[in-house]
Amino acid sequence: MKKVQLLLTLALGAGMAQAAPVVTPGGDAAKQVLAREQARTAALEHSDVATLERIMADDVTYIHASGKVDTKKSYLDAIRSGQLRYISWRPMNLDVRVLGNGAGSGAVIDGEYAVKVTDSRVQPTPFDINIFILTVYERRDGQWQQIAWQSTRDVGTPPDKALPRSSAK
Repeated sequence: MKKVQLLLTLALGAGMAQAAPVVTPGGDAAKQVLAREQARTAALEHSDVATLERIMADDVTYIHASGKVDTKKSYLDAIRSGQLRYISWRPMNLDVRVLGNGAGSGAVIDGEYAVKVTDSRVQPTPFDINIFILTVYERRDGQWQQIAWQSTRDVGTPPDKALPRSSAK
């Protein structure tokens, strides 16, 4: 019985480790960027436009998995109006790379999210989607701001069957 408990504990721990974000060289800057990304997804889940205003740069390029392209204004307007409502964001695997000097002038996050969303611009009912993402943050006026986002639908795994994957990097 103790062997079974040990195996279950190890399996659970391994599964949690696979879902954990990976912070690569860049130290504190990488941790700051990851914290900023986590604040962004929390703001999306709560339709917190004021927080999103601060995190997203005015000149952000935002490309959805559907192919729809938004500006900061059109994206935040869709959230304000209720056309776009994020129900949940679950990171599957995130890798942060800091660019530039030690303090970091820019950073790239790539990885995966499992997202539940209602976007009446695409379809009227909520849907689950697994996405691969690439997002870029830049340090501006002492704050990390998102300057680009691109997501691509994971066509290999149905959203209800997704399991965290380990980083192949």
